[in-house]
Amino acid sequence: MESDEKVHPRIDYKKCVGSLECYDICPVDVFDAEETTEGKRAVVARPKDCIECEDCIQVCPTDAITLVED
Repeated sequence: MESDEKVHPRIDYKKCVGSLECYDICPVDVFDAEETTEGKRAVVARPKDCIECEDCIQVCPTDAITLVED
């Protein structure tokens, strides 16, 4: 039986430095950039669109992104 569990990225904002590399590399535009008092940061705007390619994990300079189940 196939699992319906999908995974999506989660950003640890204690580690995130706002490089937006995840936003730039995502092939399906899961992330948006939002303005904060410290500058811009990525947010997971469309988690259901994630194709589990892990490009965002590979490119994050601070290992702030993990894939989690719904």
